[in-house]
Amino acid sequence: MSVQQSRKSVLITGCSPGGIGFALAQEFQSRNCNVIATARKPEALAELAALGLTAVRLDVDDEDSINEAKAQVEEITGGKLDILVNNAGVRYVMPLTDATPERVRSVFETNVISVMTLTNKLMPFLLASEGLIVNISSYSDRLGYPFKGVYAMSKAALTAYSRNLSVELAHYNVRVLNVVTSFVSSKGQSGVAEPWPQDSLFDSMRDAGQKVGSGRRMTAEEYAKDVVTETLRGKGWSFGPWRFFGTREMMRIGTSSTKMWFLEMLGEGWIRFIMLRMWPFWKLKDTLHNKKGN
Repeated sequence: MSVQQSRKSVLITGCSPGGIGFALAQEFQSRNCNVIATARKPEALAELAALGLTAVRLDVDDEDSINEAKAQVEEITGGKLDILVNNAGVRYVMPLTDATPERVRSVFETNVISVMTLTNKLMPFLLASEGLIVNISSYSDRLGYPFKGVYAMSKAALTAYSRNLSVELAHYNVRVLNVVTSFVSSKGQSGVAEPWPQDSLFDSMRDAGQKVGSGRRMTAEEYAKDVVTETLRGKGWSFGPWRFFGTREMMRIGTSSTKMWFLEMLGEGWIRFIMLRMWPFWKLKDTLHNKKGN
């Protein structure tokens, strides 16, 4: 067995420099893991390789690219993958009333279908090592953020996928960690800014910000340290529904994650009430009032 194969092997998707995936790759590397960092663009791959990471091209939306990456992973790891981190994703900031079916499908393709496809392709390697699947989700999956509905829907599907997969794979000793992420300072995922239609019902709010998340955010490096620490805790041991000392099935992390957990506990009514006040819907209210006045 090679030196690389004797270390924990970790594959991370979406490792473009400046983002969460990049920070995770560096942190795993600092913990003496054999990191396979993936990205689409040649310049990103070159930068990852320059840091001593094993850089593999992977377009998660392209099944041929997934198959090619799988073959490389098998060669690198000897057919055993300890940790798969599904980090690649896209955002879509658009009112639900303006969302196009084509764009909705593309978001789900990247944030949900590609995760399932890649995970299934690499499942033999994860079974061989009794490994860990890490899905990077979002707090938008449970809180009604205005204008992030399509993204939130895709992350809610990812959370449901994590929950169900965890149960199905339990007797194979393959674990699943769903990382519920709030505000983290990074380049983030692609597809953040898209123009809204000129006739949008929310034209008066197209440049509106929100109060939450506007202060200091957890850095990608801080985020990576906590997530990697959680993933490397190991299997631990279970007693009934409780797991002790091992990696959990779900972790909340990021700026304001505690506040969001508290809001989540208050229930749907409070979530809706507070969200309506965190975003400046008064602009929309004034616009509608003026239209009625005319």
